[in-house]
Amino acid sequence: MAVDAVTQTIQKNKPRGRWLVQRLVPYLYVAPALIVITLFVFLPLLRSVHISFFEWNIVRDHQTYVGIENYIDLFTDRDFWETIAQSLMYLLISCIAIVALPIGLAFLTLQLSNREVEFYQSALFFPTVIATSVAVLVWIWFYLPTRTGLFNTLVAPFGIEPLSWLTRSSTALPAVALVANWKAMGFHFLIALAGIRAIPREYIEAAYVDGAHGWSLMRRVILPLFAPTALFLLIITLIQGMDYVFVPIRVMTLGGPSNATTNLMYAVYQEGFQHFRAGHASALSVILIVLFGGLAYWQYRWFDRRILYDR
Repeated sequence: MAVDAVTQTIQKNKPRGRWLVQRLVPYLYVAPALIVITLFVFLPLLRSVHISFFEWNIVRDHQTYVGIENYIDLFTDRDFWETIAQSLMYLLISCIAIVALPIGLAFLTLQLSNREVEFYQSALFFPTVIATSVAVLVWIWFYLPTRTGLFNTLVAPFGIEPLSWLTRSSTALPAVALVANWKAMGFHFLIALAGIRAIPREYIEAAYVDGAHGWSLMRRVILPLFAPTALFLLIITLIQGMDYVFVPIRVMTLGGPSNATTNLMYAVYQEGFQHFRAGHASALSVILIVLFGGLAYWQYRWFDRRILYDR
């Protein structure tokens, strides 16, 4: 009690200016980052919300206030709902290709030596350092609709005629998603590998001593400790999944055939920079942020309650 009384007395006797400086110093450290985020994230977001209530051709200065008409036009448009469905399909494929698959490959490294792990780590990460446009051009050759295309060459022995992979509605979306996820998988594999290596070996050895082996060890020890890393991979896939596939769509299909490969992000680009309808593009942007921001928040809240963070 005496120590607390002395501390309170010292605090009261401190100069007011010095106390204020001490309170402001932490905010000064984060101020540069806050300024950048405000200028390049929050202000453009608020500007997009504002523009979404106007009809505006971006090549002209005149803007016409239309209220929520842009949103009504979108929600009553069948193409909009098809774009939503295709965006969710992209995310479903991404969850398998750049979440489940890298995690599975990372778990397989538990049986490998350090030199072997380094080799697979370099091999899987290599596509990530290739320029996306260059990688897409290579994959276009893989998808050539003639017999010289790689995939048509692979299916020819099974009696399958050459397919137009990028011009068929049934194959175009998976084909484009495959390119984007192949490009991003290496980075996700490194994260999964780091998450596995962060698990203390003492826990695994103690589980061995207690009789946990095989699937029992995986389910009761390794997976619960790896869960925070898996949650991180799910969230960044949900947030960035639309961005991964933008360049492949732009180079390979232009959203076709018949908008079969268009997702919400590419639809924003089409409305804003091809059709010059800034109001519709901004409304799409707001819907994109609300939809996937809400999904990311729900995903985090649902999984966060079931994850053990303390290692």
